[in-house]
Amino acid sequence: MISFRWSVLGDVKRLKVLDLGAGSGRHLRALDSKGAWVVAGDLSPEVHTASGGVVQLDAHHLPFTRASFDLVIVSEVLEHVLDPQLVLYECARIVRPGGLVTVSVPRFTPEAVNWLLSMEYHRVPGGHIHIFTRRELRSLARRAGFVVERMHHSHGLHSPYWWLKSFFGVEDSARVWLVRWYERMLVRELMGRSNVLSRVEALVNPVLGKSLVVYLRGGGNL
Repeated sequence: MISFRWSVLGDVKRLKVLDLGAGSGRHLRALDSKGAWVVAGDLSPEVHTASGGVVQLDAHHLPFTRASFDLVIVSEVLEHVLDPQLVLYECARIVRPGGLVTVSVPRFTPEAVNWLLSMEYHRVPGGHIHIFTRRELRSLARRAGFVVERMHHSHGLHSPYWWLKSFFGVEDSARVWLVRWYERMLVRELMGRSNVLSRVEALVNPVLGKSLVVYLRGGGNL
C-alpha cells in the first residue's frame, strides 16, 4: 500500500532516503526495489534490515545531521505524535536544500467519521491523536519552511473498510463476515492481484480517499 505517486517522486535510484515511521516496511521495500539507499527509522522498528540500516528514533528529535537526505517519507506518522510541528521542523532540517519530503495523514472527513463511530478507534495506546484539515497541514508545512508543491488523496477503498470496523468495534469486527470479506478484497488490491479494484480505487480516491498526501520541497532555511 504505497501512499505516494512514483510519477511525482521521479527516479529515486541512489537517492538517500529516510523512511520515517517505517512500520512493517511497505515503503522501504518499494524504494529499495527502485535502487534507493534507505534508512528505516521508527520508534519501535518492525523491520530488521534496510539498505541504509534500521534506526530506533523519536521523530521529534532525529539523530541525523543537517541536509542528510534527498528524500524523507513520513507516512501516517503525524497523527500519532505529540508535536507534529516539531517533527516537520526536524524533517526540514535533515532534508537537503531542494529535497523532497512526502507526508501522508488520514484525511479529515473519513477520519472524523471513524472518531464519531468508535472511541476505541483512537483512544488506544499509540492511536490517532490529531485530525488535520488540508489548510492546517499546509500551514504546518509552510511554518517549517517548506514549499507545498501538490496534494492528492489515496486509499479510497480503505475508508469504507475502517467505517465498518469502527461501527462493529475495531476488535470485535474480526468476527463480522462483511468486514472479513472486505478485508480479503483489499488484500487482493494491495497485492496487485486485481486490476479492476485498482481502477475503482483510482476513481473513488478524490471523494473517499482515506489519506491526504502532500509533497513538500525543502528550502534549506533551517
